[in-house]
Amino acid sequence: MLRLQSGFELDYANIYNESCIQERDVKNFERAIQNVWRHTNILRSTGFEEGHVSKDGLPEPVLFYQLPYISEDGINTPAMLKRLYELRDYARHNIDTVVSVGIGGSYLGSKVIFDVQCGAFWNNLSTEERNGYPRMYFAGFNVDGDYLSGLIRTLEYQAQKKGPDYKVMLVITSKSGSTIEPMANFMILEKALQDRNINYEVVAVTDTSDDEHPTVLRSMALENHWKTYSIPYGVGGRFSVFTEVGFVTAALVGFDIEGFLAGAASMDAACQEEDIFKNPALLSALLKYIASERYGRIIEVFMPYGEALHSLSDWYVQLLSESLGKMSNTCLPYGRTPVAAVGTMDMHAQVQEHQEGRLNKVVQFIKVKEWQHNLVVPPNTHSQYERLQALGNVGICDILNIALDANREALSSDNRFNMTITVPTLNAFHLGEIMFMHCWAVYFESIFAGVDAFDQPGVEVYKRLIGPKLAHVKDGENS
Repeated sequence: MLRLQSGFELDYANIYNESCIQERDVKNFERAIQNVWRHTNILRSTGFEEGHVSKDGLPEPVLFYQLPYISEDGINTPAMLKRLYELRDYARHNIDTVVSVGIGGSYLGSKVIFDVQCGAFWNNLSTEERNGYPRMYFAGFNVDGDYLSGLIRTLEYQAQKKGPDYKVMLVITSKSGSTIEPMANFMILEKALQDRNINYEVVAVTDTSDDEHPTVLRSMALENHWKTYSIPYGVGGRFSVFTEVGFVTAALVGFDIEGFLAGAASMDAACQEEDIFKNPALLSALLKYIASERYGRIIEVFMPYGEALHSLSDWYVQLLSESLGKMSNTCLPYGRTPVAAVGTMDMHAQVQEHQEGRLNKVVQFIKVKEWQHNLVVPPNTHSQYERLQALGNVGICDILNIALDANREALSSDNRFNMTITVPTLNAFHLGEIMFMHCWAVYFESIFAGVDAFDQPGVEVYKRLIGPKLAHVKDGENS
């Protein structure tokens, strides 16, 4: 068991033992671990990852390691926090509903923050119960006319109910301003609000680094005098939850940004430990790499327990897929297929395959020891049924964690590889720890695998094809 002072734990006993990955396997990687530190030291001292270039073939900085720290000359600055808190206070007193429009890293991290802070029923609460914070909906993460129509009807209903004082904030996030899904959704939403005479304003989150050659979205913001926040240069979308991309959402729902960064900073310190058994990200990366290459565990089931962490699985799917699924420097494909799961729901859906299917999986559990609301099953309800008596006087969250423990024990009884991350409670600090640990873990594993964790050339293939296809459809409409 690896324990940090914060209470964060990484239990690797069910993957590192005499029946699974063994001590000799790890010892064979002593030289590879030294290579990890060589790369890491270069990255931290120069801001560049050896061999990484942009999609244009030019050297490009890699700066995710700076994100936990607030400093005048850093990516996250005191001035940035001040602007975010001003946005928070403004929205609490002036905005009824926010629609956050984005896809990929511009959506997934923000959705984690929203789910952890607000939960599933936030938008059904009264303004007083939300402490003045606005409702929040998400769009742009897909191109789905039925979903978008339903959202427009919802905004229209809210406007009719409140009257002329009702106001919407559209937060559009896109580095380039030309990403198809969010921009198409944004343009439809904006036109729908205009047609219905619903008062609205726009906040743009985009690349603001070059106003001489602004992005499409930056140009729109300048022309229309929209509030603008930055997607920082040198930080890929899958790491951007630790930037204004995630923090705009955080501010609008009252999430503890500084606590989140403090958790990431605490984890960053642990990720600089050279002893792998004190470094959760390096140990996780090494064991998962060995599991893949030595034992054929090429699928990773990411399974937090608790509905508030359901979207964390979706965030991790992008992080793992885009960071590691690519050609290695030996010209062989590498990658581990991520499977999003959540307990206990998927114990009744996927676990049969995990327990008795092919020996090609490693399961990553996320456990929260103490939840905020541990509702107790009443002892005298339906007590005439013997099987229900066992549930009486038991906390619902105790059932959740007992189920997790039973699941990992069952898997381990058949030497099915699994690890468990445990945090004392679910708050901004521990969420920052969990998410930043996995940022470092995919980087460390990329060095073992010989892949560039920061590019995504496979994504560019379909993007080159979709443009001409859209043009063909448009030409057909105009003919």
